[in-house]
Amino acid sequence: MFQFIESICCLNRELRNLELHQARFERTRVEHFPDAPFMSLEEAIEIPDDLDHKKYKVRVIYGAEIESIEFIPYEIKPIETIKLYSIDPEITYFYKYTERWFFDLFIKETQCDDLVLVRANYITDATYSNLIFFNGIEWHTPTTCLLQGTMREKLIQEGKIMEKNIKTRDLDNYFSFKRINAMMNFDEAQTFDIQILLDSLHK
Repeated sequence: MFQFIESICCLNRELRNLELHQARFERTRVEHFPDAPFMSLEEAIEIPDDLDHKKYKVRVIYGAEIESIEFIPYEIKPIETIKLYSIDPEITYFYKYTERWFFDLFIKETQCDDLVLVRANYITDATYSNLIFFNGIEWHTPTTCLLQGTMREKLIQEGKIMEKNIKTRDLDNYFSFKRINAMMNFDEAQTFDIQILLDSLHK
């Protein structure tokens, strides 16, 4: 049976974007375990009394029931190498499975810190994060993302980013890009010059 994961940011002893994680948690369980009863992440996750105010990744492993909850100290590590990488058009990732070995294989094959995954000439995601691109006026996120992340959804709801189909040929229209996920919000995310991707496109 498949296992799924929610990675929730705990900062200053507070769970960030919990309502969006709850929504994805419910969607996944309804789809795969329709007879399983409702479960509340807020009730299930108990913040330890001795937890400090630093950033932690709360790793929730679940199937029909929650199987484990772990608090892991987390620091954002800047990366140096990132490039475009074409993936099989048949690859999909609608649900956040614990098994994501193919991403690790892509990284190992290229020996890059991260990759911008391209499917049938459309930009999708980085290996473990969604992407946003800046054209000088607006921030756009690919409509063709592999996984609808919680931070991506929050920024769309707030009107800070807009969905747009982005092909590799459209990268010339942008100046910079960021990787965002539950552990990296808009302000925390590292900014990259778009030339990094353009260079890998033209090689």
